[in-house]
Amino acid sequence: MSHPVLFVHGALGDARTWSPVIDALQCCMPAGIDARAITLSCFGKRDGSGEFTTARHALDIEEFAEALMEPPVTVVAWSYGTHPALCAALRRPDLFAGLFLYEPAFATWVDDDDARAAYRADAGDLYGPVREALECGDEEAAAIALFDGTGAPGFIPALRPDRQRIAFDNAHTLRLMMGEGTPPAKITAAEVADLTMPLTVAMGEATRPAFAVPARGLAQAVRTARLEVARNAGHMLPEEDPARLAAMVAKWLTQEL
Repeated sequence: MSHPVLFVHGALGDARTWSPVIDALQCCMPAGIDARAITLSCFGKRDGSGEFTTARHALDIEEFAEALMEPPVTVVAWSYGTHPALCAALRRPDLFAGLFLYEPAFATWVDDDDARAAYRADAGDLYGPVREALECGDEEAAAIALFDGTGAPGFIPALRPDRQRIAFDNAHTLRLMMGEGTPPAKITAAEVADLTMPLTVAMGEATRPAFAVPARGLAQAVRTARLEVARNAGHMLPEEDPARLAAMVAKWLTQEL
């Protein structure tokens, strides 16, 4: 029986985001892997339809896993996608075998005042240019600003045209993420502490506080969690080096599940 693995994208992404990672994972583990990727509501090719909430996206994951795969399903999620993945796992633990979460984007479970202050300050620096571009009505400039901040200046222009298209196809969702949609659900430290399924929180050694604080905080809050730090990596590792991310997932699947 193939082990089902569901990939959940982050901001400026959709199911296409994960194609290089899935291809690499299937090379690492050619037998026994049923790897698929989901496009969450409102994302994908400028669709923009549907409800943009954590609850809706969690339900997307639950419905996909239950209808199209063979639960229990292992979820691999990145950035924004880790939040609905956690909500789904908390609400329907029967559907999920484990979670591999790369660099969560929200710090709702972080209680330490100093850590929360560091998160807010860096998030302000990261998302400020994105908001400014949106206020000027330039969604593509907002997308470029987001990936400049999470990766490096010029990140999107340096991508292949097909990878650039994924980001620009999803630029319309930034307005929803930056305030026009419903704020992310507040998942507390007490709630995630009750998770018993295998969970790895992964982060890049060189990532910025906007992602390092949520990652470390989640790993501390969940009793069963393990923190994995990827050397010389940052938030955009899944895009920059999909083979490396696939190797991390393959190792986790082999050792933890």
